[in-house]
Amino acid sequence: MAETHDDHTVRSYDQELDQLSVNLLELGGLVMDQTEEAVSALTHRDDAVARKVIEREKDVNAYDTRIEEMAVHLLAKRAPVGADLRSVLAMLKAGTDLERAGDEAKKIAKVARSLTDREVPPAAPLVARVESITALVTQMLRDVLSALDNSDEEQAVKVAVGDKQVDKEYRAALATMHEYLKVEGRDLQYVADAIIVLKALERIGDHAKNIAKYVVFVVQGRDVRHIKAKHLHKEIGDGPAG
Repeated sequence: MAETHDDHTVRSYDQELDQLSVNLLELGGLVMDQTEEAVSALTHRDDAVARKVIEREKDVNAYDTRIEEMAVHLLAKRAPVGADLRSVLAMLKAGTDLERAGDEAKKIAKVARSLTDREVPPAAPLVARVESITALVTQMLRDVLSALDNSDEEQAVKVAVGDKQVDKEYRAALATMHEYLKVEGRDLQYVADAIIVLKALERIGDHAKNIAKYVVFVVQGRDVRHIKAKHLHKEIGDGPAG
């Protein structure tokens, strides 16, 4: 993580903090890949890619476990305080959110496999909506990981506020599926699967928003988890904590 800590007397302490940050960023990169590949498997009816996403979930879980173990070790052995303590807690929580985002990517891959098995081609309107939301949430993940790594609360707030666009796209996609259903003979199971995919993507956006609020906690020392994203700029105006 970026310079939330000065050089410590014990160099290994800095190395442990840095290694925790590296593992978190690697997990974030993996989750972004999982999300994009799960959606690609869905839109291109690629069963091999869908299987790869499902199998790689174990790697997501392994990262999450490793991050938790490293964070607990730091808390117990180093007893960090101030910004260091907030950084470790934020990375621990961010790891959990990323693991859950990985779970959502796995759900999408499972739907992709189901549609491929049933030889159901994806509807063009749904593909467009899914690809649009996927681009939004993967960019949110990319930006929020950068914000966390650099303790950049302004970028983090932009990510949190940006989740409103994901919600807007999600509602529009549901409306698209409602229109799709109006045509007689449309596959109800397909619509149910489509809603699972859309909800999974919307939840990935929610997890990115959660991480954005952890960045504010690192910099400000304030718990803003229950403050609406649109109010964050006003809430963080008092300046960072020590």
